[in-house]
Amino acid sequence: MSPPSVWPFGRRHRPPHARGDLPPARVDALLRWKMNRWFDCLDADGDGRMTFHDYELAALRAARAFSHRPGSREQRRLHACFRKLWRRHERRAGAEEGVPLTREAFVTHMAHALAEERRSLLSAVNSLCCAMVDVADEDGDNQVSEREYRVLLAAAFRLVSERDLRTAYRTLDRDASGTLEHNEIHEAFVEFFSSTDPAAQGNWLLGAPPPTPRHHRARY
Repeated sequence: MSPPSVWPFGRRHRPPHARGDLPPARVDALLRWKMNRWFDCLDADGDGRMTFHDYELAALRAARAFSHRPGSREQRRLHACFRKLWRRHERRAGAEEGVPLTREAFVTHMAHALAEERRSLLSAVNSLCCAMVDVADEDGDNQVSEREYRVLLAAAFRLVSERDLRTAYRTLDRDASGTLEHNEIHEAFVEFFSSTDPAAQGNWLLGAPPPTPRHHRARY
């Protein structure tokens, strides 16, 4: 699969902070909302703590939604990509393997990772997006139909609002072709994790973003 045509990655920097000793992060309000949204969609039992098991369940749900059995090539690839992203969470947050991440630890980790390890973080996000798109593109036409998109998002991220899913699909369809090309989904993932622009179409990846058109920078 071809990568996105535009890679908005910054230069990689060595983290100045010791592992597990991250100070409070200055987080753009829109980015903080999106990080919390991701956390809520993946926190399967809603206990306010995230473990890799939550990511494992997302991989299983997405694979099963498209009739891929546990242990299939598609499910194993999803699992590996979620694992790659989770290991970044653990390393950056300084958590021991298997120790849950609280919401605060997750948001702080993501903020510092974007500021200091943007390229490697978005590379992990891009790999996950590739795996998810391959699972959803059932007919292999390099496009994701509205039905495929809605099934994928409902399964992996437990989204239930049909209205939000329809609106999100049409918003992410940048060329108004009626279908989502792989590149459009990649751009949406990157914008969801990195854009501070309230008009960015990728803000709609997991449903409707905050209704306020303005946001401010806030200390988390």
